[in-house]
Amino acid sequence: MAAADLFYTEGIRAVGINRLLEEAQAPIMSLYRIFGSKEGLVEEFLLDKDRRVRALFEREVERLADTPRERVLAMFDVLGQLIAGSDYRGCTFINVAVEMADTEHPFVRIAVAHKQFVRETLSRYLAEAGLRETEPLATQLLMLLDGVFVSAQMHTNHEQTALQGRKAAEVLVDAALAAEGVAG
Repeated sequence: MAAADLFYTEGIRAVGINRLLEEAQAPIMSLYRIFGSKEGLVEEFLLDKDRRVRALFEREVERLADTPRERVLAMFDVLGQLIAGSDYRGCTFINVAVEMADTEHPFVRIAVAHKQFVRETLSRYLAEAGLRETEPLATQLLMLLDGVFVSAQMHTNHEQTALQGRKAAEVLVDAALAAEGVAG
């Protein structure tokens, strides 16, 4: 979808209606009939991205990892795959939250819901690994994932960035498992 590429690479506010219509080669009435407004189109872009990223992580984590501990760490491996692309421009959801700069904005609420899903997924894997108390570790791991996303925007060695994030996650997870007397 041309709009998705534009929103991702240039930002939501930077892309006007005329540019969207030109890139999509669509009449303005099609945009309004299908999405109601540019905001409706952006919302659909974000919801679609959320669905696709969730499915990608679920599929790839299950493919890469056999144990709950490995699944937590595989989240960083999948992230490494995402940021390896030459067209990488950061995490869509972090970018939207920064661009909108209003925690009550509907687009930011979609971004927050996406991050909440990631945190809950990490928490589930940690519980499956035997941790009784998955917080605050799930939140710390989410912060680490987000840090990898942002760091990869600023540095060119994406593979190394993801690897360092994975190594830090491994230290945190292993320490939490050891503290609760759970075999890793």
